[in-house]
Amino acid sequence: MTTREPSSLLVTKANDLISASYRLTLQEQRLLLAAIAQVDPRKPMPSKITVTAASFAEIYGVPIRFAYTNLKEAADSLYERDIQTFDGKNRTRIRWVYKATYAEGEGRVTLNFTVDVIPYLSMLNSKLTSYDLRRVANLNSMHSFRLFELMMQFKSTGVLIIEVEKLRILLDLGDSYKRFNNLRQRVIAPSINEIMAKSGITITYQTITEGKTVKSLMFRFQEAKQMRLPLGDGLEVIPAEQVVLINELPLETDS
Repeated sequence: MTTREPSSLLVTKANDLISASYRLTLQEQRLLLAAIAQVDPRKPMPSKITVTAASFAEIYGVPIRFAYTNLKEAADSLYERDIQTFDGKNRTRIRWVYKATYAEGEGRVTLNFTVDVIPYLSMLNSKLTSYDLRRVANLNSMHSFRLFELMMQFKSTGVLIIEVEKLRILLDLGDSYKRFNNLRQRVIAPSINEIMAKSGITITYQTITEGKTVKSLMFRFQEAKQMRLPLGDGLEVIPAEQVVLINELPLETDS
């Protein structure tokens, strides 16, 4: 069983996992990240990982009494959550964990990840993305979490280009915000603002259009202290023929 002090927590995930389709609540995401941050991808995956209420409270800055409640609720529901991948031909669903145990009165959750998930959290997968958990610890929106992770795949270039429909799928929006103006106002802008306010990153974005239709988005991001670009909405229209897409995230659709 593995536990690690939250002084230096590095989250490492395979890019395929970041680009997969899954639905999590805020507390489930927080529990998973607190557990994943204890994994050293260079070493064999431990058989079980424990997250305590004390470490959860410290990482996410919540009162200890709320940490107990959040852990219990997340453990109860996480077992039912899965990940969906699509390779263009086959759709696969895999569970995050095959066991989630909450120790009543002890304030700790022990997770056993499934054998299918383990390669996505270790160097068994060659394309990995890592980031400091404390960069996202104060985020309160799952949309912000997901957008941050998508950008971190391209932190070496500071540019993420993604089709609007793919972004909608990865953010699990379903039939909501089909009009781009609604998507921008209700999802994109709030996520960018939260990430910039809490993660030390400055973000601007541009739309890529085909005719009058917004087809893709180009996000540019950088450490806030290094950024020289305006901090406003960052909206600029670019014709699609002028842009080469560098991000080929797999398209995941509902059955």
